[in-house]
Amino acid sequence: MSDDFKYDYLFIGTGNSALTAASLLANAGKKVCMLEAHEYPGGYAHTFPWGDFQFCAQVHYIWGCNPPPPGHTQGGQIYEFLKKIGLERELTFELFDPDGYDRMAMPDGKIVGIPYGFNQLVDNIEEAYPGSRDSVRRFLNIIERIRYEMVRVPDHQIRWWEYMAKGWRFLTLLKYKKKTLQEVFDECAVSKEAQAVLCAQAADFMLPPEKLSVFAFTGLFCGYGNGAFYPTKHYKHYFERIANFITEHRGCHIFYKSMVTGIEADGDHITKVHTKDGKTFTAREIVCNMDPQKAAEMIGLEKFPDTWRKKLDYDYSGSSLMVYLGLKDFDFEKYGLSNGNVWHMEQWDMNKIWKEQGAGDFSKPFFFISMPTHHSTEPGVAPPGHQIMEVGTYTEYKEWKELHDTDYKAYEAKKNALGEQLLDLVEKHYVPDLRKHIVVKVVGSPTTNEEWVWAPKGTAYGEPCTPHQIGPRRLPQETPFKNFYFCNATAGYAGIYGTTSNGIRLYAKLTGDRFYDITKGPTDKEFIEDTRKLASTSARG
Repeated sequence: MSDDFKYDYLFIGTGNSALTAASLLANAGKKVCMLEAHEYPGGYAHTFPWGDFQFCAQVHYIWGCNPPPPGHTQGGQIYEFLKKIGLERELTFELFDPDGYDRMAMPDGKIVGIPYGFNQLVDNIEEAYPGSRDSVRRFLNIIERIRYEMVRVPDHQIRWWEYMAKGWRFLTLLKYKKKTLQEVFDECAVSKEAQAVLCAQAADFMLPPEKLSVFAFTGLFCGYGNGAFYPTKHYKHYFERIANFITEHRGCHIFYKSMVTGIEADGDHITKVHTKDGKTFTAREIVCNMDPQKAAEMIGLEKFPDTWRKKLDYDYSGSSLMVYLGLKDFDFEKYGLSNGNVWHMEQWDMNKIWKEQGAGDFSKPFFFISMPTHHSTEPGVAPPGHQIMEVGTYTEYKEWKELHDTDYKAYEAKKNALGEQLLDLVEKHYVPDLRKHIVVKVVGSPTTNEEWVWAPKGTAYGEPCTPHQIGPRRLPQETPFKNFYFCNATAGYAGIYGTTSNGIRLYAKLTGDRFYDITKGPTDKEFIEDTRKLASTSARG
């Protein structure tokens, strides 16, 4: 084989974690090979065509895209990643509405905007639900303190003496490490109305407050609070450009429709990776973007130590039902739909909603509305004069899978019926004549997720973000095999920001190049101030 086909790194999968690490390695002159079971890069963030439309499978907004504020040399993590590989001017982002990047629609008909900055958020909740101010401020004070300490935790395995010498700096983390979001709500006596506003975006976590780690909530809520963004040229262009960036480098390749079916181990090394079409690949180092449980089964669980088998015995997060709509002659502004996402609740208690929907009861569902062509008017995902709207909700896998396998006609009927029920609610509350504009409708269920992104049980995030799983107990990137690494939402964190972080961390471990350090960047307050200035400039423009 020629030198072009002798790889330094072999990646199993092209999800965002893998694309991030692979592009950094290619940029550093390494020879990279990626194997993708499907025909598009991006994993859960891939874009699929349907008629004349291009729908992003699951991702709707991201954070960490801020350029450096004045007086700083470092911006958000995603901006710095793109800068490292020289694409920060080509892959740009649009900022969501500063007064409500998320709009929480409550059961009583009130809509509360989630703005950039907690002071304005407290005012918004107090205006809607007088008497909430003090409890919400107590809650957000805890969140801000957790956030402050989180970004200062050392990015390495913490040694025993560090607990002794530096533990006093992380007293809030130690106090709340086993706490759920609900427990912190209760501690602060947050009202049911304010709780609903603060947790209406539960589908961003795929867990209700009574199960969600308050650390996971803090990371996401504070992240979006610094700036919620959408790619200027849409997710399709973003991930295709990064994939093309990799293959533009000599000796780097991505092989699509190359499903991995076998992983061979010899002692403490992985030696070969086999694909369904009978090909065998190898490399000095192998990075697994596939679900760790699936990969371990291919290798052989008996080859993992007992401690690892316990780590690999995890549950999966919940899943979703998505309705993808192509619309004609539709104007978002006509219906008062601002440039942000809508989160709609039919009842106050998210824990109750979660139990009901998890059991298949959608009589009072919650759902969200995302509007990609409202977030950016750049062409590329819809024909001229057309728009895209996506409506989704939480569901579980088991019943969908059983029906899919035993009575496919009934499965299709159930899937479409729930989709129609969600559209009924969108028409009732937001767009009375929505169906008049629909020219394309696609409905995806947990089994769709399983088929198209190899997500076991249709999981949205792999291992769930419970207090038990967040922090030191979460699956590490290093494995018992010296040349084999996990790099995915389970061995790290989920979402575009989280998976980008996973890729950056693995790259730093493999090369020693730690180009991004969150502790050396702007504070949240500085980011927020600059984000609001950016929004003001965009509005004037």
